[in-house]
Amino acid sequence: MPHHPSQSRQRCRQLCLLTFGLFTTLSALAQRTQSYQEPDYHYRNGLELFERSNYAAARYEFRQYLEPRRGQGASTLLNTNDQNAVDAEYYIALTSLYVDEPGAELLVDRFVKNHSAHPKASQLYGDLGSYYFAREDYTKAIGFLEKAVAQGGNNSRYKYQLALSYYNTQDLQRALPLLNEVKLDPNSTDAPAASYYAGVINFRNRNFNEAVADFRRVETNPIYQNQVPNWIAQALYRQRRFDDLLAYTEPLLRRSNGAGLSEVALFTAEVYYQQNQFAKAIPYYKQYIAAAGAKAPGAVRFRYGQSLFRTGAYPDAITQLKSLATGKDTTAQYAAYTLGVSYLQTQNPTYALNAFDQAGRLSFNRDIQEEARFNHAKLLVDQNNGADAVKELTAFLKQYPDSKFENEANELVGEAYFASNNYPAAIAYIEGLKRRTPRINTTYQRLTYNQGVNEFNAERYPQAVANLDKSLRYPVDNALQQAAQFWKAEAYSAGKQYDTAIPLYASIAKGAGEYASKSLYALGYAYYNKKDYARALPYFRDFVSRKADNDEQAQVLDATIRLADAYFAGKQYENAMRYYDQAIARNAPDKDYAAYQKAVILSYVGRDAEAKAQFDQVQRQFPNSRFVDESLFQTANVDFEKGAYQVAIRGFSKLIDGKPNSKLVPAALLKRAIAYGNLQQYDPAVADYKRILDNYGDSEQAQSALLGIQNTLNDAGRPEEFSQVLGQYKKSNPGSTDVERVQFENARNIYANEKYAQAIQSFIAFLQEYPASPNLNEARYYLAESYRQTDDATNALRYFNQIITDNRSSFLVRAATRAAELETQQKNYPRAIRNYQLIISKADDKAAQVTAQLGLMDTYFAMPKPDSAAAIARDVVTGGNVVPGAQNRAQLMLGKVAFAKGDYKTAQTELDKTIALGKDVNGAEALYYLGDILYKQKKYKESIASLLKFNEQFGDFEYWKGKAFMLVADNNVALEETAQAKAVLNSIIENSSDQTIVAEAKQKLATLDSKN
Repeated sequence: MPHHPSQSRQRCRQLCLLTFGLFTTLSALAQRTQSYQEPDYHYRNGLELFERSNYAAARYEFRQYLEPRRGQGASTLLNTNDQNAVDAEYYIALTSLYVDEPGAELLVDRFVKNHSAHPKASQLYGDLGSYYFAREDYTKAIGFLEKAVAQGGNNSRYKYQLALSYYNTQDLQRALPLLNEVKLDPNSTDAPAASYYAGVINFRNRNFNEAVADFRRVETNPIYQNQVPNWIAQALYRQRRFDDLLAYTEPLLRRSNGAGLSEVALFTAEVYYQQNQFAKAIPYYKQYIAAAGAKAPGAVRFRYGQSLFRTGAYPDAITQLKSLATGKDTTAQYAAYTLGVSYLQTQNPTYALNAFDQAGRLSFNRDIQEEARFNHAKLLVDQNNGADAVKELTAFLKQYPDSKFENEANELVGEAYFASNNYPAAIAYIEGLKRRTPRINTTYQRLTYNQGVNEFNAERYPQAVANLDKSLRYPVDNALQQAAQFWKAEAYSAGKQYDTAIPLYASIAKGAGEYASKSLYALGYAYYNKKDYARALPYFRDFVSRKADNDEQAQVLDATIRLADAYFAGKQYENAMRYYDQAIARNAPDKDYAAYQKAVILSYVGRDAEAKAQFDQVQRQFPNSRFVDESLFQTANVDFEKGAYQVAIRGFSKLIDGKPNSKLVPAALLKRAIAYGNLQQYDPAVADYKRILDNYGDSEQAQSALLGIQNTLNDAGRPEEFSQVLGQYKKSNPGSTDVERVQFENARNIYANEKYAQAIQSFIAFLQEYPASPNLNEARYYLAESYRQTDDATNALRYFNQIITDNRSSFLVRAATRAAELETQQKNYPRAIRNYQLIISKADDKAAQVTAQLGLMDTYFAMPKPDSAAAIARDVVTGGNVVPGAQNRAQLMLGKVAFAKGDYKTAQTELDKTIALGKDVNGAEALYYLGDILYKQKKYKESIASLLKFNEQFGDFEYWKGKAFMLVADNNVALEETAQAKAVLNSIIENSSDQTIVAEAKQKLATLDSKN
């Protein structure tokens, strides 16, 4: 409602007029009293006291003055010709009212009755009415003013005051006629005010035409000119006289755009908004909002935001709508929905997601709620947040079975399942649909392909083939079709069904692209694994000769060595050596193997001196290689095969004495024993044979040693000694039916059934009863494992370390691996490092070595020795993916080392490489660190953009996904987007399945709430 002039100023003016009138009267009387005699003393005092507002004392003096003049008592009428006496009675009545004397109104009525013709009679009602009007006692004022008006006293002024008294007591029906009379009186100074208040009453009574006429009558009056335009604009708006309104307001606003015309601007804006002329509405809304500030109604700010939105001013629309969207009313729902679309238009899907979520939670407008929920679910799919999208879309289809979005929602469910990596559920959902659109079939091709690859990685090869066949039935995407064919061949190959795999590989290899090249490599291996080296050879050769991409360099180097192996198997020794040399020159991960194989070839072709030199080079160039022992053995064997037994004995002794824990010691002892025997040195020959039987009774050399010692003793003429040797051998190597073996197998069965507490007791009993058992170290290993499974690290390490100390068992590498893990958990890093280094030197296969390297790398990083960790990581990266994910993990380590040093540029490069290698947990952690780097550099928006890739690329990894979105919340806080930060944290709390993450998110949210 527009503001009208302050009534208090009007009352003040009226009170001043009354006081001025009294003052004039009193002054005149005071002048006359100069000629009065002593009897006028009380009258004169009464006037002076009245003038000083001492009404009680004045009344007393006036009464004293009148007493001698009332001969017959108080009821005696005064002579109206006695002016002073009548005035004294007037003042007595007046002052009695002023001091709230009981019966004062009777005095007033009696005065009027007794002196009805006297001017003071009508003046008394009017003055008293004006007095109470000025005091805002409108009820009393009405009583006197009604009488004053009825007697016709000072008619216009009293009518206005009576009308305002009615107005202020909400008796508008009685006020309006009086105001209508006064407003048309050209001689009344109250006419403008009367017109204004008449306009207000007519407006309230919805008599808008009359109201406009009243307001126009005073629109140039200085007192009302700032208020009248607002009333006129509102009246025209209420009548929907939009053309008249614009014709009136726009010229006015062009002349002045001050705050006093803010409501005029508002109604102008509202007209243009209703006419969908949003561009014209904007400046007027802006003027109104600037004046009203925080007092501007939410609905008005919404329409301003809508106008900005409709004209494409999305950032400004967001600014206006943000604060409205958090409410719980209709305006909030519309604002949140519009805000969501605005965020989408400004490429901010994360904030859009939160806005649609807010709009979807409110049910004031069902259509808006439905569309908001659908858009929210659709955005979840777009951001690859599949798990949440599945829940939302399923709930949406259930709540809105006849929705206009039904078809699209059904299509999106499959894509949401795909994004959530819940491929079996997605496949089942699509297979259950009665109607499948081309878009759904495209999704189905991808889903079944991915599920096939997952089954392959889990080594469930028949299931992999079944899913890949489903994918191949819908060849929408040609590249995906080729990939499915390749992995189907890989599944057959992994299942050793090479004859089935080979035609599939061959069909792919005829084409071009990534999988054609991979198929050449796979064909080579398929024939290689069939030991059909002649047919493997051309495929390896073609693969190596192609200019492979950088991503395939590890496979190229591996294929080079396999090509050399194929030539070796075909006895094409020169070609074999050429490719072994090529692998060595290109620094292949298995260059120690290539160098060793080259030496073996040299020995095969009779180039003994070169062979021995090459074996020696292996020992010098690769001192930690597992082929050092082989080289020592083969060097001695070259001499052995030539019959140079004395030289051979020295060579075998070098291995036996220098590498006492080598697995080749039994073979070296056997060869040395034979060499001794050939030289007729029977005692050392017998000693070597006995050493094999005593210490390596379970080795494959034991039977040869038993036969060899028998022949040697016969040659030495001491056959009788063989009986004792044989008896001892039988005692140390009892048959499988013996009680010892049965007892051991029983303990191992208990372990296999995961009854670890009982297994501990069984293995302890076995070790106590059979301390010299050939199964000693195996029993120690399972006993240690049982302790590890029951979280008794101390006892687990005790028995693992016994195996490590013995340093001869086939369980050595496994024991060292477990011990290293336990030592790392207990932060005994130096001991862990020693164990990992032992594994690397002792492991027979490359996978075990790489696994140990990874453990060593992580241990160095934890110590922390970042440079050592980085050195190991670089070795693993260049060594190829021998262990699945090893390259990714090592690449991540390079990024983490650079991050820890604050070298963010290098860290970003290494972390980007990690993500490029594969979509595994290492990539997820790498993406988190990339976001953290940007956050630390205060690049908050860039950090959010980077982290939002999580749902798309790494949605399966709940821990790192939760960490990433908490970092998104931190970025929002830094950007002073607290509402967005809270929305993100609430989403984590509601949706994350990782309780550690949920707890951390709750803590962050509580901290944010405490600051607001």
